[in-house]
Amino acid sequence: MSREMEANHLVQARPSGSKPVGSGTRGSIGGTSPLGYSPNSRPFSLETSPMQQKVAQIRPNLEQHLTQAISTSKSSQAALVSLSETIGKTFHAEGCVILPQPSSSTTFPYWLASGFRDGQLRDHLLDLLAHLVNETDWIDQEFLAIANLQAIAPGYDLQPDLRSKSILIVSTQFQGQVNGVIALVQSQPYVWTEADVAMIQSVAPQVAIAISQAHLEHQLQQQVNYQALIDQLTNAIRNEWDLEEIFRLAVEGTASALEANRGMLLLFKYADPLHKSRKLEGVPKTKANVSAEWSRLENANTATPLNSPFWASDCYICQQVLTSKLNPVIIPAGETLEAGNAGIPDTGQAIAPIFNLQPSDALLLVPLENQGTVLGCLVLQQARPRQWSAQELSFVKLAAAQISTAIIQTLTLKQIQSVVQERTSQLQRSLEVQARLYEKSRQQVEQLRRLNAEREEFLSTISHELRTPLTSMTLAIRMLREANLPADRQSKYLDILEQQCAQETNLINDLLALRKLEANPTHSSLQKVDIRYLIQGAAQSVEASWSDRNLNLSLNLPEDAVTIYTDPDSLNRILLELLSNARKYSEPGSTVELNLAYDSRSRQAVLSLCNRGDGILPEVLPHIFDKFRRGDGVTQRAIQGTGLGLALVKGLVEHLNGTIAVTSQPQTVGSLWETCFTLTLPQSPEGIV
Repeated sequence: MSREMEANHLVQARPSGSKPVGSGTRGSIGGTSPLGYSPNSRPFSLETSPMQQKVAQIRPNLEQHLTQAISTSKSSQAALVSLSETIGKTFHAEGCVILPQPSSSTTFPYWLASGFRDGQLRDHLLDLLAHLVNETDWIDQEFLAIANLQAIAPGYDLQPDLRSKSILIVSTQFQGQVNGVIALVQSQPYVWTEADVAMIQSVAPQVAIAISQAHLEHQLQQQVNYQALIDQLTNAIRNEWDLEEIFRLAVEGTASALEANRGMLLLFKYADPLHKSRKLEGVPKTKANVSAEWSRLENANTATPLNSPFWASDCYICQQVLTSKLNPVIIPAGETLEAGNAGIPDTGQAIAPIFNLQPSDALLLVPLENQGTVLGCLVLQQARPRQWSAQELSFVKLAAAQISTAIIQTLTLKQIQSVVQERTSQLQRSLEVQARLYEKSRQQVEQLRRLNAEREEFLSTISHELRTPLTSMTLAIRMLREANLPADRQSKYLDILEQQCAQETNLINDLLALRKLEANPTHSSLQKVDIRYLIQGAAQSVEASWSDRNLNLSLNLPEDAVTIYTDPDSLNRILLELLSNARKYSEPGSTVELNLAYDSRSRQAVLSLCNRGDGILPEVLPHIFDKFRRGDGVTQRAIQGTGLGLALVKGLVEHLNGTIAVTSQPQTVGSLWETCFTLTLPQSPEGIV
């Protein structure tokens, strides 16, 4: 192989012969090189190198090898790799790279010799080739030949291992349009000849077909990936996923589908909540939050804490989104940034640190919107020059629309839930008020029913207790008016009148006593008394009236004095009423037991009175102390009473700050019941005096 060591020497290509095309030439004569240096013309050599002779010998079989590589490959991508290997080995080159154009992929079909096994050197070479292809205007002239990369070192930051390399790049065309390039890399400075260019151009049509097929496969696969992501987002929104999960899925899915190096989702919060309803001049005061982020570079220092706010209105890039009228914002690599610069040179405006921009980075920002308001933006960042196709822009806009839908749906659901909770709370409070009103009404109705029952009972009792004595008194008076009435008869009728008058007097006194207790429950002055003597006195006073029913009263009193502070009159009235009640309902000939005890721990006197006879039914027991409440059938059995005695007892006990309870249980033998009243009185009722 003939190699002319022409470092830093540039020669233009010419259209004839097997002549060198130089160390940094395009496929045209004259002009300035795309990398900023001027070519130096020189005559072409008429010599034919051994390399050219060898290529001429194998040329008939080269196309067959390429055709076979295409037909046996499982995919277009694999076919391009196989083509690059075949071409590279044919030219005894150190490497061959095929770059589809325009390309959004971060990986290219390539074959490299063992000298490029170093990962950093390989990546730097591929980045350099992408830079040469995308950043120069040579492609319209069909090829670019560089004999020594050292010649372009001032225009590109080369690694030392790359500066002695030579590169030949030839464009491929399909249906009249450039659709890719073939790049050969030699390990030493080498002057490429027209024969080299012609040989590569002869196989370019087959490579162009393979590139076109790869483009088609890539587009079809992209469509599948795009649709899969949109379907996932649709299902996530329909199933009401958590908003953060939807953000993560959208950012990672979109950046991965477009092979971007980094993706972010920014959400805006306006300082003026009325910005939607007013036309504001300039950029509205806005904060931005990083709500989701994804990076392809695992070791890259680009991770940003989520929900980290910054002023979007002060960031040049975010300003473009806020003023873009909802159109995508595309910032090509190097257009507005300079190496090491953190702001825009022309305006002095800063760029938020979260973008971590490098001079070679390209940005795509698609606004999220609702009814003309920018909710935020979806950011895709590429660490190399990038041209976004219309198909890619449509996909990103569709993904952004899905994100906007998720945001609005979530906000709407939250508003609906808030309204529902508020309405539910109001309804609950209304129901509680209605329940209280209903309960109060029920209590009032129950009270009215009880009062009505008491009134009926009162009228019935009063009618009986007044009418019966008055009838007896009327008859007695009529008999006394008769002439010649014997003296003994007169005495009998006078006794009836006296007895009935006393009964009426007792009824009136009971009513007055109850009225007095209800109207003025204050306590009278207390006295220190031995309760045993009060009990003995009450027992003696009823002894005569108990003999006519053959009743016995058994007293069980302690030997020691039971001294308490109480109202003797009230306590005596209580004892008499309880004894009178026991007399009425005890079985004739039975014994009534009255027990007294003193509880030293509670400092209370406990008195119990038990009799056997007619019992108190369980449903009547809770109302036994109500006014005019008497047992069933007592009126029919002519048992005297007004139904006020126990009510008076209850009032007097409370007057003494004590308690009274009653039990009534049937006996195991016979039909009698045992009824017990238990009276508890404090030794010294504090706070009563």
